[in-house]
Amino acid sequence: MSHDPGDNGGISSRSYGRDSTVIGRADTLFQVFIQRASFVTGWLFLVLTVALTGYAVWNWPGGSRKQYVVFFVFLVLAFLAAVAHIGVRRPERGRAGGVGRGTGGARPRLPDLLLIASLVFSLISWWSFQNVVRNGEVATVIQVTGKRPLTGASGSVLTLTMPQPERADRRDRLRLTLEVGEDDPSAPACSHKTRVQLTAVTQGVSPRRSNLPARSTTDFALGDLAARSGTSFELRVRTVEGCTLRLLDWQAVLHNT
Repeated sequence: MSHDPGDNGGISSRSYGRDSTVIGRADTLFQVFIQRASFVTGWLFLVLTVALTGYAVWNWPGGSRKQYVVFFVFLVLAFLAAVAHIGVRRPERGRAGGVGRGTGGARPRLPDLLLIASLVFSLISWWSFQNVVRNGEVATVIQVTGKRPLTGASGSVLTLTMPQPERADRRDRLRLTLEVGEDDPSAPACSHKTRVQLTAVTQGVSPRRSNLPARSTTDFALGDLAARSGTSFELRVRTVEGCTLRLLDWQAVLHNT
């Protein structure tokens, strides 16, 4: 029985051709999968920025708006990068066979960079928000008791007490803003001739005593807040004879060094 050696070559060529076709189709399907997966990831990152916004609104710690600038800037950048990625990475219907070809691989780089940028911006925004939660400025309550008006006499003293803040609001320092003015607005002005003596009654607070003008802002190191139920100060005035004064306004802000 004769055997034609050329038959093996024909079978091998046809087999190789079929294998090449299968590999080509598998590669195309893989490229389509990667493209669509990246497109879906862009939507996931968009949802991530929206979820981060909702979390921040729900857990808003308060304080000055300026301390949230970094959070807002990078949150907006993350949102825009995700939207841009979705727009650039939109799957091309009916052209699956041309995915990743004819461009030298240059076209997919922009969507990928936008995706990475969205992730990085989201992480920076999240870090910024958490930093404000842990270290940002927090307004606190000051309870004022004592004899009014203030005259400078030995018994004319006010006690300013800050209750112990919640654990999440505890900070290292207290910024206290005071405004002392005339008790009778129609009387001759004398507050400009007045000095305010503020003394820390609670142990561990420094400075122990401050000598301030009638309108002033001062800062105190609070020490260990967890070890006490509150922090108290005594306020006295030194002024000219016949001058009667009142504590008109006070604001207190907790912050870290």
